[in-house]
Amino acid sequence: MQQASEQLTLAGEIRRRIEQVYELPPMPEMARRVLQLRNNPDASISDLAGIVELDPSLAAQVVRYAASPFYAFRGKINSIHDAITRVLGFDMVMNMALGLATGKSFQNPCDGPLGLHAFWRHAVYSATLVQALAKRMPPASRPQPGVVYLAGLLHNFGFLLLGHLFPPEFKLLNKLVAAHPESPVTALEKCVLGMGQAQNLLEMGHAQIGSWLMQTWQMPEEIIITLREHHNPAYTGDYAVFPHLIMVADHVLKGREIGDAPDASLPPLSLEMIGLEEDAVFEIAEHLFEDCTSLDMMARQLATG
Repeated sequence: MQQASEQLTLAGEIRRRIEQVYELPPMPEMARRVLQLRNNPDASISDLAGIVELDPSLAAQVVRYAASPFYAFRGKINSIHDAITRVLGFDMVMNMALGLATGKSFQNPCDGPLGLHAFWRHAVYSATLVQALAKRMPPASRPQPGVVYLAGLLHNFGFLLLGHLFPPEFKLLNKLVAAHPESPVTALEKCVLGMGQAQNLLEMGHAQIGSWLMQTWQMPEEIIITLREHHNPAYTGDYAVFPHLIMVADHVLKGREIGDAPDASLPPLSLEMIGLEEDAVFEIAEHLFEDCTSLDMMARQLATG
């Protein structure tokens, strides 16, 4: 307990030092509007549709997702209002829009295993998979699908912030991950982030600084914890089901050569926390990724802005 308290104190001190030197990017205006709506108990479907329609690319992505094979909706979706009322629901569209809009703050390199193309492909696949896994969880512990989807989209946001704050170190980390795909990214970060201007981030890594950004942006607590703990297979604290869903999804995706998990074996505690057997997880993933056309298209559009 004392060691954990000391680590939190150290992390807080490092964060204060970083914020004195570096300016964290502001939340994009579109994301800020969606977050305000999320906190408004009187918000309506028309309010949400009106905000999403302000960004044509975001609106197109929401409609395309509603029409994807994942939902198997047989009718025609002609508008954001249709996507909300007939397929996705208010909560799902709100969290999806919030996650997609937040990425517009960053102009990181596109190529490499941590570049924007790989980042958004991993994010979209992870969000879709954790949403599907959550649907099969026991009802008593099943989280809201919209928040789960948001957690999947944002869980590696720390990489975007690293690229924003420390371009040379991020470029080196990107090359290291490409050269050593068998090495955990958390270990490679420690080799890089103690150098140059990033020395204050020694041993903090993308998970910790990503959670700081979510705190600064006043995102939901479930999201902050997901970013901080999604590489911690021993975590059992508040909202533990969220990072453990992410860990299961990341290990599954590693078997498809997507993402930064150390291997494709599923963490036993994570399976226990989400209440699913290993066979069920792989069965869900196999069915979900039979046709990835719409997911790949969404990822490409997000990567190119």
